[in-house]
Amino acid sequence: MPGYNNFIMRLTYFIKPLVFILFYAFISSCGIKKISTYSSNTTNDYSVPGENFNKSIVKSELDYNDVNNWAFKSDLHDFNKLIPKNHKIKKEETFDVSVFYVHPTSLFDSENWNADTAHFSNNTIVDLCLENQASVFAGICDLYVPHYREMHIYSYTDTINGFKAFDVAYNDVLSAFKYFVKNIKTDKFIIASHSQGTNHAKRLINEFIVNDKQLLDRLILSYLIGMDIGHKEMSIELCDEPDKLYCFLNWRSFHELYYPSKWNYGSHYQSVNPITYTSDFLWSDKDDHQGILLPNKKIRFRKTLSVRNEQGLLWVKFFEHIILKKLKRNSYHNADFNLFWVNIRQNLIERLDKSRNKY
Repeated sequence: MPGYNNFIMRLTYFIKPLVFILFYAFISSCGIKKISTYSSNTTNDYSVPGENFNKSIVKSELDYNDVNNWAFKSDLHDFNKLIPKNHKIKKEETFDVSVFYVHPTSLFDSENWNADTAHFSNNTIVDLCLENQASVFAGICDLYVPHYREMHIYSYTDTINGFKAFDVAYNDVLSAFKYFVKNIKTDKFIIASHSQGTNHAKRLINEFIVNDKQLLDRLILSYLIGMDIGHKEMSIELCDEPDKLYCFLNWRSFHELYYPSKWNYGSHYQSVNPITYTSDFLWSDKDDHQGILLPNKKIRFRKTLSVRNEQGLLWVKFFEHIILKKLKRNSYHNADFNLFWVNIRQNLIERLDKSRNKY
């Protein structure tokens, strides 16, 4: 039953029971200021689609020659606007590598199953994703961030309609990626993503990239963050060493000793420690933690946490700090990048520098 098996395979890219709990005042997919967990109740506070998915509403394709369909393009936008205010970039190396970043969900309050192009304009959540996540690549690689008609967060609850909405969103990501590989100035590229973006990035790699040997040879790293990945799910290897290339990284941040009831985990799930960049189960040394990217775009609180892998989860241990006590939650999903921003950037620079002759 190849048709049925293909349906099941595609379904696994996005069916996870996800909905947000607010931290502070507003919902946001990006940034430590808004740290979420997932349950199935929060959508009661927001508009959700009241009718079944209607393909005719989103049947047209997006034209990625149109600059309005990009949240960020290295050849159009200034990367300096994304860099944290107190991060010095003058001595950082740059590399002939491009990054294709797929942002997480920003469509929470809507009666449509997919975002329309009006959602692209003045989208503060996507702007936060650029500042808190995509910024880790800015200035050292050429960065490209497409807008896409993402699926509503409720798609993770109503999966019958959600699967159709997922296809629309993925097809936009695929179209944007085709434009990306055709137009970038570099040979090698990186895929980076978070949450819903990772659902699309996983499918992009498994269904499109691995079937093109030349394209696969150009993909040197994949940051597939914020969603679970099983041991046999990806067609590329896990980056289980700090300088390894042609592999993927994955982690999902939770408080130490917490096993989330709404997330998949177990011995058959993978994760990488974003401080040691290994897949073992040892706690990282807090002295190796280089700081947290805060909502004011400043990096603070070096040497304040330790992390370790646990059955496909990443456990986070905060050390005693009067301010960080207020940030403690069961889930640090929205802070998957913020907590380790400097460590991620430093490792990327070291990884690319040590392996220049390999790409």
